[in-house]
Amino acid sequence: MNSIPIIFNERKVSHTIVGGSVKKSDDEGSPFTVILLNRGGRYYRSAVFQSLESAGFDSILSIESPPAPSSGSGAGASLVSQSYDIENLSIRFPSVRFLVPLENLTIGEMINAGMAETSSPWVLVLWNDMRLSQGALSQRLMSRIQEENLLCTAPVLTSQRMESLPVQMVPALKNKRFQIEPMPCIKDGSPTSYPFDFAGIYNRERFIRLGGFDHTISNPYWQNLDFGFRASLWGEQIRLSTSFRASYDGEVPQEDISSDRSYVRFYLKNLAPSFRKDEAVLPLVRFLSFLPRSGLGIFDAFSIFLQVRKWVHVNRYRFSRDAVEITRNWEPFIQ
Repeated sequence: MNSIPIIFNERKVSHTIVGGSVKKSDDEGSPFTVILLNRGGRYYRSAVFQSLESAGFDSILSIESPPAPSSGSGAGASLVSQSYDIENLSIRFPSVRFLVPLENLTIGEMINAGMAETSSPWVLVLWNDMRLSQGALSQRLMSRIQEENLLCTAPVLTSQRMESLPVQMVPALKNKRFQIEPMPCIKDGSPTSYPFDFAGIYNRERFIRLGGFDHTISNPYWQNLDFGFRASLWGEQIRLSTSFRASYDGEVPQEDISSDRSYVRFYLKNLAPSFRKDEAVLPLVRFLSFLPRSGLGIFDAFSIFLQVRKWVHVNRYRFSRDAVEITRNWEPFIQ
C-alpha cells in the first residue's frame, strides 16, 4: 500500500525532458513559470505557446501524456507521432520544455513533477484547452500576487459559451454531513476550498512546504480538495481573483465526487482529525464510526486508518484548526 507522502516529491516519477535550449538567467527572466497540462486534442499547440509567450512568459513547461504501450503497430505509430510533434515544437519554441512521463501519473503528480523541475518562485498552472482573457495577467495583478504572497490565486472561469462557472467552492455542513457547495465568485479575493480544475498561480515555496498533491489519492476531485483543505487546516489561503480570467475552448470537465477509496483517504486526512490545544489528533476510537461508512473490509479499513493516523501524528503541529471550525467560521473567514 502506498504511503502518504510526508515531504514534497517524496515519490520520484520517471520522466524525460525535451527542449528548453534557450533559457534566460534568473535576473533576465520573469519570476513566473507556466506549467501547461495537456488533455484531449492538441488544440493548436503552436497557438497556445505563442499566446503564452505574447503574455510575457519566457519559461513554459508542457507536461505531456505518457508514451502509449509499445504493443501493436497503432501504439508504435502514436508514439512516433508524439515524439515528432514534440521535437518539431521544441525547435519552433526553444524556450519551451516538454516533460514526458514514462509512467501514468495523476494530475497532482504531473503538477508536482513540474514544480520540481522549475526554480521560479511563482508557477501558473493551466490546461491546453484554457485561454487567458486579454489582459488577464496584467502587471498590476502580477505585482499584487507577489505582495499578497498567498499559496494560490485561482482564476474566474467561463465556458466556451462565455457562461460564468461556479468556481468558489464553499464548505458546508448539512444535517451533520460535510459537502462542498460550488458558487459563482462575485467578490474579488473570495476564499475557495480548492482551485477549480487545478488552475491558478501557485507560490512554489508554500506549495513545497505544504507537501504538494498527495499521489495516493487518484480521483482528481478528492486529490484537489485534499490539497486545498489541507492548506486551510494548516493556515494557508487559496483565493479567487476577479481580474484573473480564463475560458475553456472545449467542454468544461465534470468532477467525479463519488465516495470512492480516494474519498476515504480525504475524509481521514482532513475531516476526521480533531484539533486540541495546539495539535491535531486522529483518535483511535474514531475507527468504530469510520468502519461501517468506509465500504471496506475491516483489515483494509484498519490498515488505511493506521496509515493516516501516523501521518496526522507526524504533522500534528502543522494544523491550526480542524474541519468543523473551518466550516462553521467560513463566512467570517471570507472577510
